[in-house]
Amino acid sequence: MRLRTALATGLFLAAAVQAVHPLLPAWAGYALSDLIIAAASGYAGWHYLRRARRAMESRPVRVGYGFGAAACLTWSLSNLVLLLSATALPVLQGPGSLLSMIAAALVPIAVVLAGPRLHGIAAVRRILDVAAVSGAVFALAWEYVLSEVVAALGGVPQGFAITIVAVLVLGSSVALVTLAESVPKDGVTAQQVLAWAALLQAGTVMLSLRNGVVGDAWYAFGAGGGYVLGAWATAISSRLRISEPGDEAVERLVFGPWALLPYVPVVLAVGVTGMREARVGDLGPVLVWLLLASFSLVLLRQFLTLITVGRMAVVLEQQKRALAHQAHHDGLTGLPNRVAFHQRAAEILAEEHTDVCAMMLDLDGFKPVNDTLGHAAGDEVLVMVAQRLSAELRGADVLSRFGGDEFAILVTDTGGAAEAMAKRLLCRLAEPMLVHGVEVVIGGSIGIAALRNGERISLSLLLRRADTAMYAAKASGKGTVRGYQTDTWPASA
Repeated sequence: MRLRTALATGLFLAAAVQAVHPLLPAWAGYALSDLIIAAASGYAGWHYLRRARRAMESRPVRVGYGFGAAACLTWSLSNLVLLLSATALPVLQGPGSLLSMIAAALVPIAVVLAGPRLHGIAAVRRILDVAAVSGAVFALAWEYVLSEVVAALGGVPQGFAITIVAVLVLGSSVALVTLAESVPKDGVTAQQVLAWAALLQAGTVMLSLRNGVVGDAWYAFGAGGGYVLGAWATAISSRLRISEPGDEAVERLVFGPWALLPYVPVVLAVGVTGMREARVGDLGPVLVWLLLASFSLVLLRQFLTLITVGRMAVVLEQQKRALAHQAHHDGLTGLPNRVAFHQRAAEILAEEHTDVCAMMLDLDGFKPVNDTLGHAAGDEVLVMVAQRLSAELRGADVLSRFGGDEFAILVTDTGGAAEAMAKRLLCRLAEPMLVHGVEVVIGGSIGIAALRNGERISLSLLLRRADTAMYAAKASGKGTVRGYQTDTWPASA
């Protein structure tokens, strides 16, 4: 059955049960609801139990399924006991209610265990959310349920009423926080539907307690249909997949559609308190302390969220800088890559300089190092070559690894000493290197193409001239410097 069809069927069944209740004797109405709830929760418990035995699931998830199965089966058993109490054995009313409370206590445990694991600030934030929501929901429960019980009994409410409300408050708070942490793009999950079922169940139980205190029929104001719909939603949840762990993106943390859901009961509690103050002019100490505690927890939670968002922003900026560096630098030597070299060279060519010289350097004797010592040794040689060249060049000069063992250099304002600079670079390269415990000697050949003041040619042509001169240097015996001669070498050379 599709999810929408199943939900529509549940709504129709709940509405039908709610409509039938006034036409039935009290015991028959209880029996009808108990039978439907026992069947739906038993169905959910059976499916959760089957999923708990699947070996493909992780152990924490299977434990969560186990608690879900225990909660549903206990709820089914409690309604069967309550059915007997309504029809034949009134003495079973107490045990049936106790079993219902145990089932309600197991639901938030199942929701937490079956969900993604949180660590660090995220885990603390979840605890603060649950605590803040619990305080606000308890304030609402006090205003609309427990205060009525106090008035009816003329004193402190019975222990069972406080206990069942406390359990329901905790369960509904965990449910709200679970929904706030959900990711709608992943589709509806078991935790989300189970959370909605827990919220519906909590509201229905509190409504029933209130009806019992003020003398209304137990099913009044939708309480009868609420029990049935909550059980039906629980059955649906047992057939859905669980949510998977995901990244805590800033957009979901701050702007997600469910991000503000935990604050709804806080806002409602403030609104209720304001109406009470306007109507009665007196706020009880319970409401005041509950609201103060909730607001303090909300402020602390927002402070932690600010820390999390700030830390994410710092990490994002660091990643942005790292990506920008990777896009413009060689991953091995850290030198500017071909793209960065062209960008910087274009800027230099657009400026006024007495002279601009492009050099192309190709290493001599590099291949034997790779062949005999391995590529790791070759990489270490390239790193050392880059360091030696950088140390000999000036800050305004541009050095780039064009690929393999070929390097490009752009120097300006040399005063005609470009050839001497190139020879100094070769002398520095010729110094022995210690690579993997072996002494290695590397040489190089350099081709130079000079651009005199006022001359205008493209960067690609300048580099092509330097490359031509470099091949001439290698052909003349390597380890030498050759300059491009415009009058003797055609541009097509």
